[in-house]
Amino acid sequence: MWLTVTTVLALLSGWFRLMAQYPNQATDPILRLRGQSGRIGRVVMRGVLTLSVCSEGLRVGMMRIFGPFCQDFFVPWEHIKVLRTTVLFSSAAKLQFGNPVVGTLTIPVHVANRLARAAMERWPEAGPFTEETRGDRFRRLLAEYAFGTIMVVLFLTFVPLATVGVRPPLAATVVFPMIFFGVVFLVRFLAGKG
Repeated sequence: MWLTVTTVLALLSGWFRLMAQYPNQATDPILRLRGQSGRIGRVVMRGVLTLSVCSEGLRVGMMRIFGPFCQDFFVPWEHIKVLRTTVLFSSAAKLQFGNPVVGTLTIPVHVANRLARAAMERWPEAGPFTEETRGDRFRRLLAEYAFGTIMVVLFLTFVPLATVGVRPPLAATVVFPMIFFGVVFLVRFLAGKG
C-alpha cells in the first residue's frame, strides 16, 4: 500500500519526468537544506525535501521513505526560471525547470532567498535576497500556527456536526489543536526550522 501511494504521488508530482530529464550529478553542495517543504507540480511535500545548492545547479532530493523510487535530480542553473508569487497568504518562489517547462518546485520565499544567497551570481534572478530575521520568522510561524489551528478547529467542529449531528466538546475541538500546534510552533521557532 505504502509503495503504491508514494509511487502515485511521485507520478502526479512529475518527479520521474524530472529524474529522467535531469539526472543527478556527483558535485559537492555549497549549501544543503534538509527537511524543507514545497510543492512539486501539484503535490505538496511537507518537511521531506532536501535542496542543495551546487556550483553548477540545484539538486532536489526527498527522504527515501517518502519516495522509495525517487532519486535526486540535478537542474543546471541555466534551466531554472524563478517566479515570485503568493500562495495561501504567504510569499513563495516558483522554480520552473526547463524551457519548455518540464516541472516546477514552489518553495517559501525565505528558503528561496537562502538558496539565492548561497548561489550568488549563479541564481537565475536579480536580488536583493534579504535574510529572514528572528522577528520575521516568529511572525511567519505565528501566522502558520493561527491558520493551521483555525482549519483543524473548523474541521473537528463541523464534520461531527454534519455527519452525526453532535457537537463535540470544546476540549477536543479547540483546546487540543491549540496546544498541539502551539508546541509544534515553539519547537520550530526555537530550533530555527521552517
